[in-house]
Order: sequence, then C-alpha cells, then structure tokens
Amino acid sequence: MKINPAPFRLAQTVVIGLALALSIAVLGTAAHTLAVFNKQQTVNPWWLYFWPQHYNVSGTKALIGSAAAVTVLSIIYLVFALVPQAVQRHTARALVALATILPSLLVTLITVIFAHILNNNAPEYDTIQTWTCRYKDSRPLQRGLPTDMGNDNFGQLCMESRFSVYGTLTVFLLLGIGMVMSIVTWVAEKWEARRVRKEGEIDGMQS
Repeated sequence: MKINPAPFRLAQTVVIGLALALSIAVLGTAAHTLAVFNKQQTVNPWWLYFWPQHYNVSGTKALIGSAAAVTVLSIIYLVFALVPQAVQRHTARALVALATILPSLLVTLITVIFAHILNNNAPEYDTIQTWTCRYKDSRPLQRGLPTDMGNDNFGQLCMESRFSVYGTLTVFLLLGIGMVMSIVTWVAEKWEARRVRKEGEIDGMQS
C-alpha cells in the first residue's frame, strides 16, 4: 500500500504554526495586562494600592513564560521542518518534534492548571482576571476619570486575561494534535521508505 507522507507533514507544520501564532497572541495580551497592573497598582484606587498583598500575579507571569517558551520551541521546530534536507531525515524530524513539542505540552498544561487554581482562590486572593472581571461593570462615583484612576479599562483587561488562559489551553490542544501528527507522519514516512526499498529490491532481482 502506497502512503504519501507529504500531507501529514503539511498538516503537522500548519498545526504547529497555529500554536505559534496563538502563543504570540497570548504573550502579548498577558504581558499587556501585567504591564497595566504594574503601572496602575500604586496610583489607581481601584487596584486597592493600600492592600497590595491581596493580588497574586504569579499566574499571569506563568502565562507569559509559557507563551514565550512555546514561541521559541515552535520556531525551532518550524525552522528545522522547513529545511529541504530535513524532509528526508525522518527520524531526525521526529526527534526534533519530540524535543520541542513535548516540553511545550508539559509547560502549557502546568500553566493552565496553575492559573486555574489561582483564579479559584478568589475572593480571598485575587488575580488580575478575577479582580477586573468582577468590577468591570462597576462605575466610579465620579465619571470621566482618567483610565489610570478608574476602572474604565477593566473590561478590556478582563477579556485579555481570559484570552490568555483559554488561549494557552487551546495551544495545549494544538500541541497535542501536533504530537499525534508527528507520530503519524513518522510512521507514514518509515512505511513509504520501506515500500520503496522493497520495490527496489524486487526490481533488482528481476533485472
């Protein structure tokens, strides 16, 4: 039976490319929410600057680190996978996929679980997500305050915080698909190489 590994390789590359693009988006949104928090925490009364120990931003930092790691590892894989010489090195491609996708899978899974645990600690301890989502629809007594003195941007921060968590979960799922595709691609490549080798041996015997 003849198997064409090219579609499998293409599908794997597309999946990892999507994971890379989404990781970059998660990195940007998570970094933005943390930057706003750090900038406003000591001046915006909506952040309760007299009670800084109430907030736990470790989850946001973990999301940033996770997205950065996945971005770097995905780029490494894509650079290797798109090199023409690597197409013929089936085992090498599979090993590179294992060395880049597996750590990304573990990092994203741990990060999503960690962020979920921290979010469940509210209201005893709040994260950027739980705090901004709780008060995004509340309005200060004095309208028209600057964004760094009110909660006008809490709606956007809430949305970005949620996107960071669910985006990381989606990246995990994409990486899982990418890992499965790596195995399927390697099996297809080895099967096809074996078939071609056997046909060559038969042709040699017949000639």
